[in-house]
Amino acid sequence: MKSHRFAGSSLLLVAVMLSSVAWAQDAAPAPVAEQGPQPGPATADDGGAAASTGAASTAAAPTAPDANLDVIAVPSAQTVTTPATEEPATNDAQIAEVVVTATKRAQPVREIPATIAVLSGEKLEREGVQNIEQIVAMVPGVNLTDEGTGGTPKRVTIRGISAGTGTNLTTGTLIGDIPFSDPFAPKVQLDPNPFDIATVEVLKGPQGTLFGGTGLNGMIRYVPEAPELDRFHVKYYTQFASYPGNGDSGWNYGAMINVPFADNTAALRLVGFHRDQPGYVDDTYNDRRDVNSALQYGLRGILAWQPDERWKISLMGAMQRTDDYDLSYADNPDGRLEHGNSPRPSPGESRYVLGNLAIERDFDWGDVISQTSYVQKNFNIFLEASRAVGGQLPLLSGADDNHSKSVIQELRAVSAPDDGPWKWLAGAFYYDMNLYDCAEAGAAQDLPTLPVPEILNGLLANPCPGNAGKLSGQLDIAQLLGDLELQEQALFGELTREFGEHWEATLGARAYRIRTTGTVSFAGLIYALQNNLMAGEHSGDASENGISPKASIVYHPSKDLRFYFTASRGFRFGGPQLASSTPTTKIPETYKSDSLWNYELGVRSDWFRHALIADASIYLLDWKNAQVYQMTSPPVSIGYLDNVGGARGKGAEVSLSYLPPFLDGLSLDVAASWNRTRTTAAFTAGDGTVVPVGSPWPLAPRWQTSTTLAYVQPVLSWQLGASVRHTYLGDACNTITCTARVFGYQTWDVNLFATPDEGSYWPQLSVTLANLTDKRGFSNITTNPAPAGDTYDYIAPRSLVLRLSGNF
Repeated sequence: MKSHRFAGSSLLLVAVMLSSVAWAQDAAPAPVAEQGPQPGPATADDGGAAASTGAASTAAAPTAPDANLDVIAVPSAQTVTTPATEEPATNDAQIAEVVVTATKRAQPVREIPATIAVLSGEKLEREGVQNIEQIVAMVPGVNLTDEGTGGTPKRVTIRGISAGTGTNLTTGTLIGDIPFSDPFAPKVQLDPNPFDIATVEVLKGPQGTLFGGTGLNGMIRYVPEAPELDRFHVKYYTQFASYPGNGDSGWNYGAMINVPFADNTAALRLVGFHRDQPGYVDDTYNDRRDVNSALQYGLRGILAWQPDERWKISLMGAMQRTDDYDLSYADNPDGRLEHGNSPRPSPGESRYVLGNLAIERDFDWGDVISQTSYVQKNFNIFLEASRAVGGQLPLLSGADDNHSKSVIQELRAVSAPDDGPWKWLAGAFYYDMNLYDCAEAGAAQDLPTLPVPEILNGLLANPCPGNAGKLSGQLDIAQLLGDLELQEQALFGELTREFGEHWEATLGARAYRIRTTGTVSFAGLIYALQNNLMAGEHSGDASENGISPKASIVYHPSKDLRFYFTASRGFRFGGPQLASSTPTTKIPETYKSDSLWNYELGVRSDWFRHALIADASIYLLDWKNAQVYQMTSPPVSIGYLDNVGGARGKGAEVSLSYLPPFLDGLSLDVAASWNRTRTTAAFTAGDGTVVPVGSPWPLAPRWQTSTTLAYVQPVLSWQLGASVRHTYLGDACNTITCTARVFGYQTWDVNLFATPDEGSYWPQLSVTLANLTDKRGFSNITTNPAPAGDTYDYIAPRSLVLRLSGNF
């Protein structure tokens, strides 16, 4: 019964839609005289690849009120003009079309034979959305796990293909076309403030053909607004966020300025923001409140130059820093947002700097695009670990210093949009990342200084430079140091052929070579005692070649109905272990890459002159050599990565967007997903536990839904609106051995707003209440051996956001 609780909460909203379908069919207004061609939709920005003319922000038809998954036209790096609508213009409200470049070419999202959820930056801003947790909650079939204990980024799961603790990510991230996710030992997460972001695109299914080894089963793509060449533009916001009755409050603010110059052939767009994230978890050991607060700030700039109609050049730079003051876990399952087993705080810092040079040359036959990128990330944390030994005295601590530098080069050619029945794309890709990671454990500073036997000299390593200030004066009892280089070289392409008026077929492939090399060393008292009083070191060199193909076929009997079938493959890097065997405990020195096939059958349909959109898809996922984090049996517990037989997932997704005709300004969006992911072969875990065939894969809920009812009406020179969103997330196992159940909750969010008409200098005002019922849902539960105790990570409690924003 638990998995069906969402039904009652959403029934009323769904009934509104169903009851009005018949009304719309019988009472739809007759067409009126044609008003002339309408502006065509614009493409989503290519990550600053070129400049927009500023004229492509109008939809092809009257737009719907903002809905849960907005289908909108957005500003563009590559303005696309579409023919005037074939039907006479009407007074009917229509859901406008959006064109994206998520497939490295400009395409209407509803013509792409894959599932892509598009969320508008405008709506995210209006609701005060600040982070990836809030974004993921809007998209059924996608969920997020936050361990709350430091040292690992938040992990996004798409369609039940999850990345457990200690494993590499199964969902990658992009800013524009720049790959951000580290394919090995990820620590820093791309979580930009949505301010001045055109769209956030969630690509479901393997992305190996176009995006390589970081998109095993999906990508999240942030698309910045592009510079406007013909408009001076300023945008700003200030926001007050609070957890009334549960936590602290804080202020956020940001601004954007767009300056054209050089006779409107160039423009500079600068964005900056500052965020004080309030906390809501108390530290009862030290009588400190709201300890999981954070400070975040960032800058982004895009310089675009379009000297003539053929050339588009842009340079983008961005930086972001996040300081977390303490951990967000709780030590109880009772809903109390507190922990009492941490004698000291665990502050952490993450930051990144990136740059991108994009050059595009337009030829009669198509475009050639070069993307050159550099990404640098730094992560540093001190971890109070005394809870592992009871938590009453500051006896144990940890530190991690992680930094990486990546150079990425992509060169691709894309055929012209009107190149007859053939469309093609071809490219070359190079990726090189240098990774340094030093994780250490030390005894507390107030332990007495003990004489070190001469035989141990050289085995007790000094703290790494990035950890020296945190572990200074402590006994370094364990140290793991990895110095690695990861490379990917690839050739990729796609070829599409139209057959008559109703059929279209696409074949694509990526031929790649991935290689991970480097050295991993171990030292410290614990390791020395396990390794016959010897330090340890091993070198790794894992290389693999492969091909990730993709194929799809589309049948569209009319412009309002489209069927598709897609088969695609994704992959993840293998590599050397960040662990080492001892004389008594053996582990593999390397682990292999894993791969995933997705088979998807879908239908897209438009009804009542684009007032109703109804989509559905079913899919089958086949995961081979899945990477799983394992722990060996005590007394020597070593964590490592291993490949198991695999898993198989199957599921279905439906979505509906509707503008009922009986009330102008009303909109309804309903989306739901069902998934069942299970192991396909029995295997024995590192601790000896046998995981049988058919075991549920962790972090893969059976049901997810999101339902939004919105209403907008003009009042004088304002648009006044309100929306209510209900989301449901079914429960799931926390690990492959299912030591606890997580998720299993539903939330309600309310948003009220007043937006001035375009051209007004009055600011927009909005009020958002998130998690209205103050639900205590688990985002993760980590089971630990005694005396450490389990850790519980709760979703954010009820929050209030007041936002004022404007532009001129």
